[in-house]
Amino acid sequence: MINRLLIRIKTVQLLYAYMQGSLDKLNRDEQMATAVESSYKLYNYLLALVVKLTEYRQSQIDAARNKFMPTDEERFPNLRFVNNSVAKFISEKSEIIDYCNKNSLLSDFDTETYRALLTQIEQMPAYNQFMTQKETPSFEQEKALWRDIFAEVITRSPILDATLEEKSIFWNDDLSTVTQFVVRTINQMQPDDEMIKVSGMYDRKEDSKFARELFHHALDEAHANLDLIDRNAENWQIDRMALMDKVVMCCALSEIRNFPDIAVRISMNEYIELAKHYCAPESSRFVNGILDKIVKQWKQEGMVFKA
Repeated sequence: MINRLLIRIKTVQLLYAYMQGSLDKLNRDEQMATAVESSYKLYNYLLALVVKLTEYRQSQIDAARNKFMPTDEERFPNLRFVNNSVAKFISEKSEIIDYCNKNSLLSDFDTETYRALLTQIEQMPAYNQFMTQKETPSFEQEKALWRDIFAEVITRSPILDATLEEKSIFWNDDLSTVTQFVVRTINQMQPDDEMIKVSGMYDRKEDSKFARELFHHALDEAHANLDLIDRNAENWQIDRMALMDKVVMCCALSEIRNFPDIAVRISMNEYIELAKHYCAPESSRFVNGILDKIVKQWKQEGMVFKA
């Protein structure tokens, strides 16, 4: 699951913490491993959330049925949502719930979050159509509903944001990226799967090495890269350039200089996109201009030979 985009995000986050004095160089490998594992935990938590929301809705239905004088709607509720196959598959055809329980990711205190999310879900047009359509929803329609829930509710809920922040300092920043992997996992589910295809920690074995080496280079070269950025920022109003702008460029420069198998344009594009997400609106222009200027110098000086 952890790909190079997430590794770059983790490197930027950790270098920023180091620049602020809240990180030291001594435990760098442990720090990167913890940050990467945090994203993997979020991936499992979000998939488990499908199950927990379904279970909580079932508990609400059971409580309504057991009232002293339930209404007809409470006695004979619409069970399409609680019977959805996506939640059943995650619960029965994977080890996601066990993983979350083992790592203490699920809590009884989350029930308020589940209630709030369900309220938002029930207000979705896609949910209402799913619950009221004449024909029984197909498995593809069930998957489509959960895709809509992640797009319209999970990634936009202030209450869930607060819950995620309590669980990990990394999770809020990772939510939009990790959600893409969750949706991919849901898309890949098929009715005849004996076990659903859950992503492993890394997409590729070599990415574990990439994560360690990128963070090592970014830390060791941080101050030299900062000096280089300052010298090449004459026309870019350096006093307006935030620390995160500089951190993004430092990581980009370390990647460009130390990984000959990654094209310059790929590295630049990746970090320019990160600047759009993590920095001020005009920052991506600063990042693009300064990186381009430095890379041209390096090529003239023979420090960089790749395209």
